[in-house]
Amino acid sequence: MAEEKSGGLLAGRAVEICANIDDMTGEDLGAAMELLLEAGALDVWFEQIQMKKNRPAVKLCALALPEDKERIAEFVLRHTTTLGVRMNEVERLMLAREVRTIETRFGNVRVKRGTLGGEVIKEMPEYDDVRRIARETGLSMSAVRAAVAEDAEVQTL
Repeated sequence: MAEEKSGGLLAGRAVEICANIDDMTGEDLGAAMELLLEAGALDVWFEQIQMKKNRPAVKLCALALPEDKERIAEFVLRHTTTLGVRMNEVERLMLAREVRTIETRFGNVRVKRGTLGGEVIKEMPEYDDVRRIARETGLSMSAVRAAVAEDAEVQTL
């Protein structure tokens, strides 16, 4: 649960769940990432590491809400080859977020907005919407983002 701090930042806690893995294929790691995100992990990422006996490996990290840590850790244990995980509670500061839908030349697009004390600091179209439009139109991701930004600017004038 996030709480507002002075200046409009949101503060909260999360748990970072990590495992070092040296015996999974890239495809299986990708599948594990998808499952973890579907299970409610806030974020999932991989870091390249070197393990004992000079073996290249991957450090899988998942960010979870404190109340979800056991469930997400169990997903890591079930869906990867690791025998154990490390968990560290972390503090985080965030911009307030909202998602709005705008009408664009491509149809409706969700736009994520980050605010600080009521000021819009960041605004970006949702990746899934941009990817879908790029596939449907044959345009590059960057061209779609630029067009959506142009259409969003027209709507705010």
